[in-house]
Amino acid sequence: MNQIKKYNFPVCSPNKGFRAYHIPPVRTFRSFSILLTQSIRPISLILLLLMTAVLPSCKKVLDVVSPNQVADADVFSSVAGLRNARIGMYSTLQNKNYYGAYFPLLVDAYTDNGTTGGYDVIDLNDIASRTVNPSNLYVTNTYAAIYNSIYTANKIIGNIDKVPGLDADEKSNTLSEALFVRALGHFDLLRLFGEHWDLSSKYGIPLVTSPDSPKVAIPRSTVTASYQQIFTDLTAAVSGFNVYNGNQYASLSAAKALLARVYLYYGDNTNAAVMATDVINDSNFGLFGPGDFTKIYSEKETSESIFELVFDQQNQSAYNTATYARPDALRSEVFFLAAADLNTFFQGRPDDGRSALVDFVNVDVSIQPDGRTQKYRGETTKDNSAYIIRLAEIYLIRAEASGKATGLTDLNTLRTSRGMSALSPSDVPDENTWQQTLSDERRAELNFEGHRLFDLARKGMVDGVLGAGVPPVMPIPQREVAATNGIVQQNPEY
Repeated sequence: MNQIKKYNFPVCSPNKGFRAYHIPPVRTFRSFSILLTQSIRPISLILLLLMTAVLPSCKKVLDVVSPNQVADADVFSSVAGLRNARIGMYSTLQNKNYYGAYFPLLVDAYTDNGTTGGYDVIDLNDIASRTVNPSNLYVTNTYAAIYNSIYTANKIIGNIDKVPGLDADEKSNTLSEALFVRALGHFDLLRLFGEHWDLSSKYGIPLVTSPDSPKVAIPRSTVTASYQQIFTDLTAAVSGFNVYNGNQYASLSAAKALLARVYLYYGDNTNAAVMATDVINDSNFGLFGPGDFTKIYSEKETSESIFELVFDQQNQSAYNTATYARPDALRSEVFFLAAADLNTFFQGRPDDGRSALVDFVNVDVSIQPDGRTQKYRGETTKDNSAYIIRLAEIYLIRAEASGKATGLTDLNTLRTSRGMSALSPSDVPDENTWQQTLSDERRAELNFEGHRLFDLARKGMVDGVLGAGVPPVMPIPQREVAATNGIVQQNPEY
C-alpha cells in the first residue's frame, strides 16, 4: 500500500481469532457484540423488542455470567477488552439481516434484478411485488440490525479514551474503524430508508452518535444533515488510519472508497473522482482478467475486494441458503431469485462474461423463467463472503464522476476485464446514451450485491424501470413510528 506503512500491529480477526494473543475463538466474540448492546437503551422500543430476535443469544462471554451486568467501565478497562469490542463490532455487520445476507439481497429483490421464492412468505413476496408495508418483518429486522452496528461502533468511539495503556497507533486505527462502521451504517440507512436522492428533503434518518442511552426519541435529520454526519465520520477515519490489516477490515482505502460512493450519491463528482483515484492507485488491489474474474466469488479476500466480510464453516453467512441452497433446489426453498428480466438483459450482452454468474437453465422447473445467482455458491461450507466494497465499483464511480470524455477509459478497463469489447466514443454519442451505458455496466457488475434500487432512485429511474408509483425507498418500520409517538416520521410514500 502506498499511502501508509505496514508494521507489526496486534490484529484480531472476526473469523480467525487473534493472531498475536491467546484469546477465545470467534464464536465467543460473535456473542460479545450482544454484551455491548444489551445494556443500551435503544433508539426506540423497536430496537429493544428486536435485538433479542435479531441477534443470537449468549450464555457466557469472557467468563461474565450476565451480559446485562457488564458496564462500559468493565468492557473498556483494558486493551484486551477494547480488542474484544472491536471484534464484536465486525460481528454485528455479519448479522443475517444486515451484511450477513438480507440487506443487499432484499435491495435487489425489490428491483428488476430479482424476485423471491420461499414458502409463500407474505413479507418476502411483498418485497418482490413492491408492495412493502411498514410492518414488513424483513425491513423491520434490517432497520434494527443496522442500528445495532451503529450502537456497537458508538461504544468504541465513546469509550476508547478511557482504555489504559493503549498504544497511540492502535487507538487511532481502532477509532477509525469504528467511525467507518458508523458511517457505513448511517449511509445504508439513508439509502434504504431516507430520500437520499433529494438534498432538500427533510426525510433523512435518525442520527445516533452517542454511546449513551437516548433519554428521548431521536427525530429524523434532513437528508443534507445526514450526509454531513457521514462525511464527518469518514473524513476523520481517513485521517486516523495508519495500518493496513487486510481487506477483511476497514482500512484507509476502504474509507476512501466509501467516501467516493457517498460523494457520488451526494452529487460531488469532483471529490468522488479524487477518492476513487486514490483507491485505484493502491497497489493492494487490482482487477482480474476475463478468464479468472469469477475468483472474486469462489476465493476469499482477493485483490478485487476492498472491504469484504469473511465467514467460515463455524461462522456461516446466510447467502447460499437464501440464494442457492443446493443444485436441485425448488423455488420454495430459495428466498431470493434472479428475475427473468436479468436474463433478458444478459441475452443482449452475449460477450459479457458476467452472464455466467446468473443461471437460468440449470434450475428446477419450479424456478423458471427465473433463475439463481451464482455469486454465493459453496453449498457445502456456506461460508460465502459479503462483498461490501469492490474495486470494480470504484472504477464505475470514477467513470460516472469523470463524465464521458474521460470516464469511458475506466468503463472500458472494466468491460475488457470481463470479456467485453471496448466502447468507442461513437458508441455513446450523447449524454442519455452515456448514462444508460453506466447504468447497464453497474447492473451487469453489481447485481445481487445491493446497489440496483439505490442506483435507480438517485437517477430518477424508478418509475421508468419498476413502474409508476413504486416507492423508491423502504418504509420506516411501524413499530419505530408508534414507539416514538410519531417523532420519527414515516416516509411520505407510505
